[in-house]
Formats: sequence, structure tokens, C-alpha cells
Amino acid sequence: MFDILKSYLKSVKFLASFILVIFCVLGSLVYGAEDTSKDMKIVYKLLQEKKFDEGIQQLQNLSESNNIKAQLLISKIFLTGDLTPQDFQNSYFWASSALLGGLKKSEKILEKLSNYLTEKQINEIKAKLKIFLEKRAINNDKRAIVQIAKLYENYLDPPDMINAYTWYNIAVAKGIKSAKAKRDEILNELNEKDLLEAQSLSFKLFKQINN
Repeated sequence: MFDILKSYLKSVKFLASFILVIFCVLGSLVYGAEDTSKDMKIVYKLLQEKKFDEGIQQLQNLSESNNIKAQLLISKIFLTGDLTPQDFQNSYFWASSALLGGLKKSEKILEKLSNYLTEKQINEIKAKLKIFLEKRAINNDKRAIVQIAKLYENYLDPPDMINAYTWYNIAVAKGIKSAKAKRDEILNELNEKDLLEAQSLSFKLFKQINN
């Protein structure tokens, strides 16, 4: 009788822990879900219904289409390993993209992951992120245009101010008003040779985007 009771209590404890995990993963993002996109509402619904495989796949698809809220959520899931096996490199990748997109909550995830990833691994992730964002930017993703500019300005060591100016310059030409101050700030940091190179590259890439 004691063994049966012990087994029952163990099962109840596991179930309670599982429910707590789901609450922790979803809690911060489910709050205010009315203000988010239709696609993300579908993700919340799938996860709340415990359709985890479908929910994770939907999150992956949205992240690859540069939905920064999806990127933040999937980075949390990869960090905790609660709904899918832990994957620190993917967590770092998507948290970085979300941070460049303006979601500062990603900073805490990146701080935790810096304890588990080597400098070489982090640099490799940043290189992959640069390719991902440049591809999105060339396909006229306006958010990615600003993200890649921020990556060159703040996320690389050392910063690449020629490419940062290039992409901020393109962002302004695309009507992204918030990029103008950053473009003009970097403009004053470049010498004549670097400025000529950056502006020539801007025209080249701008034509690619519009074709």
C-alpha cells in the first residue's frame, strides 16, 4: 500500500512539475497575446493544447521568416529544453536575431548561454546570422535591413562601420526613418575613402533589393 501511495505521489509531482514548466515557458509571452500576430496566436494555442511538435515546427517556420517574437520564444525553448532537447547554439542564434530586432528580453538568454558556448562557437553563430539576415535583407525584409546594420555596428568585434553605414543608408532609402540618425552618426566616423566604398556598396545592394 505504501509503495502504491509513493508511486502515486511521484506521478502527481511529475505532472505538477510538467505543468509548471509549460507555464514558465509560455507565461511571459502569452500575457498580452491579444496584441500579437495571428500566426503567434496559433502557436500559443498549439502549445496550450500540448501539440508540441506542431507548435515547435510553426515557431521554427515563423522564426525563419524573421518573426522576432517567435525567435524569442523558440530561443527560450531551446535554452530550457522543456519541450524539445536543449540546443544552445540554436538558442543563441534566434535570441541574437530577436535582440537585433529590438527585443531586449533576449539579452538575459544570451548572458546565460555565454557560460556554455566558446568564443569560437559564438563567432560561428554570428557568421551564420549575418548570412541569414543579409539574405532576408536582399529579399526586401525591412526589419532585416536594420538588423544587419546593427549587427555590423554593434555585434561584431571589431565593428564593421563601412557595412553598418551601407545598410543604414539602404534603410533610410527604404523609408525607415529611425535609421537616419544612425546613418548620419556613422557618416561622421568614416574617412573619405571608406565613405566612397560604403556609398558605392549601398547603390549596388539597393539595386539588388529592388530587382
